[in-house]
Parts: sequence; C-alpha cells; structure tokens
Amino acid sequence: MTTYFCMRHGLTEWNRESRIQGATDISLCDEGRDMARKWAGTLAGGGLQCILTSTLDRARETGAILNEVLGLPVYEDARLSEQEWGEWTGLTKTELKKLHKLVRKQESKGFDFRPPGGESRNELLMRACDALLEFPEDHDEESVLVVTHNGVLRALAYALTGLDYLPQDRNPLVEYRLHRFLCMDNELAVGELNMEL
Repeated sequence: MTTYFCMRHGLTEWNRESRIQGATDISLCDEGRDMARKWAGTLAGGGLQCILTSTLDRARETGAILNEVLGLPVYEDARLSEQEWGEWTGLTKTELKKLHKLVRKQESKGFDFRPPGGESRNELLMRACDALLEFPEDHDEESVLVVTHNGVLRALAYALTGLDYLPQDRNPLVEYRLHRFLCMDNELAVGELNMEL
C-alpha cells in the first residue's frame, strides 16, 4: 500500500484576487512562501519518504520550500496539474458570477462540468487517478507527500466519497489542510480528509 498525503500549493497573487488560474503558470506570492515554510515545520518528522508535485510553478515552488526542511527525493507529474479552464481562465469570481447562467448549466453536470475550451472535471479526475495509481509501481509501501491543486483535490475527494460534484453537494474539503489517500491493489480510497497542517 502506498499512502499519499495530499495538499494544495501555497497562496498566489491570483488566489488573493479570487482569479481562476487553471493551468496558467503562476508563482507563489510572499505569503504563499511563508505558508510553505510553516508547513515544512509541521511535516518534518512525519515519516514521509518522497515528494510528488504537479509541474506548475506554484506546486513545484511549494515542494521546493518544503524540501529545504524535509530533504526528500522529489518527483513531478504533469497529470497532477490544475484543471484547464479554457476561456474562463483569468476571470475573477465576480466576473464569473456575471456568466451565472452558463456557469450554473455547467455546474449542474457534476463531473462533466467543462468551461468553454477547457477540460472536464472527469478528465481531470482520470488523469490524476492515473498518476496516483502508476506512482506506486516504483514506490510501494511508501508515504508520499503530494503537492497539487484545489481542483485535483476536490475531484478526488468528491469521487472517492461517492459524491456527484453537484451544486447541492457539500464540499468535503477545508482549504489548506492535508488529505490522506490510500492506494492498494490498483485502487484509491480515502484515508482521512482535512487533517491539520
């Protein structure tokens, strides 16, 4: 069994502005770097054996700051990157609210939610699952810290807790917490969500 401890990257300026980043490569802001330094202290001594990050700057930088303390092998996988939001990339939440009819129509599709020109939640979930199911081929029985994105974490949490990702479903995740997922016999399962960081 491989145990994944999954977390979101630190804060960016676009996060502060409530702007959709999608697959755009945005670096951490100073507050995000401070968050990562704080998390490194919390994670030290936790028995982690390696770090796996998405290939986007904000996740890689978070992993690099954490690793200044943890000192672990680091691996990257582009399949753990954020959902591609297509034409809605760069919009703020306020600007997105002006498109409420289009957004509501997409949200009512659950995992088939797809921004115009973007990627569906289901496609995001499939590539993230592929990454997490393949990684144990060389890292069985290891505890792995995964630095990824809110979209990836939410897709995994909704799917693995049996939710359809519909507007009436309560978000099972609290932001900036640690989530434990288990990989055993080529299947993923929830260990524990929303652990303190």
